[in-house]
Amino acid sequence: MHIPHIATRFIDRTDPRPGDVHIGHPYRRLWWLPVGPTATVLLDHLAAEPSDAWMVHNTLELGTTIGLGKGTGIQSPLIRTFSRLDRFGFGTFDIEPSHPDSDPCISLWSSVGLVPERITRQWPMSMQQAHAVDLAALHRAAA
Repeated sequence: MHIPHIATRFIDRTDPRPGDVHIGHPYRRLWWLPVGPTATVLLDHLAAEPSDAWMVHNTLELGTTIGLGKGTGIQSPLIRTFSRLDRFGFGTFDIEPSHPDSDPCISLWSSVGLVPERITRQWPMSMQQAHAVDLAALHRAAA
């Protein structure tokens, strides 16, 4: 199945969570990068000009632009990366890529959550400590 286009938009969460940071906050790039580097790069690209209006992307151009190649099938690196954005909680599919009658659409959140502790516990101690320092700074800024 060839997926020629995918539509994206940025919207506010319906259920904001404590600790969420704006999509452009350095925390997202710094601490989500070790968890999902390709998803982080895709989100960086899409968030360069976030809009609440639907933006339609040519998947061939988008995949090539961010270094994921020219594949546009359901199992292509680009489409799998969009699925990871949904799985990581950066957004939710309005129409899944496997839907036979429509191009996929994904609503991405304008804020993202903190990296879960179950993931940070797997990091080297130096990363865990640096992350803890950043979390403390985020909490101080929010107070």
